[in-house]
Formats: sequence, C-alpha cells, structure tokens
Amino acid sequence: MSDEAPQGSPPKPGHGADLMSTPSLFALAVVAFVVELALFGGVALTFYQAGGGGLAGWLTAAVATAGVLAFWGLFMAPRATRRLATTPRLVVSALLCLFTAYGLLQGGYPWWGGFVGIAGIAVVAAQAVLPSADPQAS
Repeated sequence: MSDEAPQGSPPKPGHGADLMSTPSLFALAVVAFVVELALFGGVALTFYQAGGGGLAGWLTAAVATAGVLAFWGLFMAPRATRRLATTPRLVVSALLCLFTAYGLLQGGYPWWGGFVGIAGIAVVAAQAVLPSADPQAS
C-alpha cells in the first residue's frame, strides 16, 4: 500500500514532513513542544514542593518526572510504539496539563500554571480538530 495521496486529492497533515507542511502546523508543533517542556518542568516543580523540598523533594520530583516522561515516551509521543489512539491521547494530555497547571497555581507560580493550562488545552483543542493521517486515530 502506497503512502502517497491519490492524485487530485490534497495530502492530509500527519507526522514528519507532512506535519510541517504549512506555517500554522509548524507553529502548532513548536507551541506543542514548548508546552510539553513546561509541563515536564511543572511536574518536577510541583512534586518537589509536594515532597517538602530538600533531598526528599528532589527525589520525589525525579521519580514523578521520570514516570511522566516514561509514560509520555511509551504512549503519547508521535513515535511511541504503543501510542494511544487519538481520543484517549487527547484526554490524557488535557488532564496532565490541567493537573500540572493546578499544582503550579497552588505552588505560587500563576504565570507558569496559566501557560501550561491555557496553552496546553489550546494545543489539545487544535489537535482534536485537525485532520489526521494517524492510523490509530479513533
């Protein structure tokens, strides 16, 4: 089966080179990457504070962040071998953003929490309405 679109039909954006096919899709990919970095850092800071700071906080932050990174790499990342279908993946992304934003807001980081929450949900919403070439799309 060929990966090429039938002649006369526009290609659907998906992954790799297709993802970068328009400036707006490129911008979405960049924003999504920045949100992911802010999310992972937010998880670390939230769990550092939840662990009480000091060595216990660092250990708690390291374990929590490693767990989120492992989960993301296995089930959420574009090249994950066991990637979740589109709908569950978007729900998990939204929940991770909201819970992390809440933790950051409670920890006294309103700008960071606001960014993770608002930009994270905006990225999820944009991904929900984009056409997908993902074979696991639901």
